[in-house]
Amino acid sequence: MSSWKKVKGLFWQSGEAGGGHDPAPEGELSDAEFADLLATSPYAVPPAEAAPPAVPAAYPPVILAGGSQIDFQALYDAAGIPNTDEVEQLENFLGRLDSSLPQASKLAAAQAFLGAVGKSHDHVLEDAGRKIQQVRATLSAKQTETQAAWAAEQQHVEALQAQIEAHRQRMEALTHELEAVRQACSTEESRLQAARVFFGNVR
Repeated sequence: MSSWKKVKGLFWQSGEAGGGHDPAPEGELSDAEFADLLATSPYAVPPAEAAPPAVPAAYPPVILAGGSQIDFQALYDAAGIPNTDEVEQLENFLGRLDSSLPQASKLAAAQAFLGAVGKSHDHVLEDAGRKIQQVRATLSAKQTETQAAWAAEQQHVEALQAQIEAHRQRMEALTHELEAVRQACSTEESRLQAARVFFGNVR
């Protein structure tokens, strides 16, 4: 029995059968429907060719603070990760399945799909493993970069705080100087006014 028939009779729930398709009992996916599903996948290898699977146009961007984005595909390309995209093939295929299917059914369907496109779960695991290493390396590099930048900014903050403290102390010194001058002038004016008062001039 083909992989298509194994999956069709056990696991899938399909919509209305398309025109010209072999009729299938309700709740099952016909051979023709499964063939269409494979044929319309952007990753399916044409039966008459040995061409590599197509590559997704772009990965969903990761939104960061400030609205910046990470182009993970560019990171994978820069790291020399083979452009086989088994993970994306599996994601695309599973996205077409009925979400209510049990996990065992999805697993069996995925195995059948991978076999139909000349892949196995080992290929998916290898592809995911390579990309996870790059993702972790990206995070680690960003952490190192951020820590260095944070330390530099902290030094600037401490330098500014030292400058602020110096200015504050200068302001306090100016205040003390003014108070000293005020007191000295007050004392001197009092001394001079005493002579005026002695002669009855109190203005």
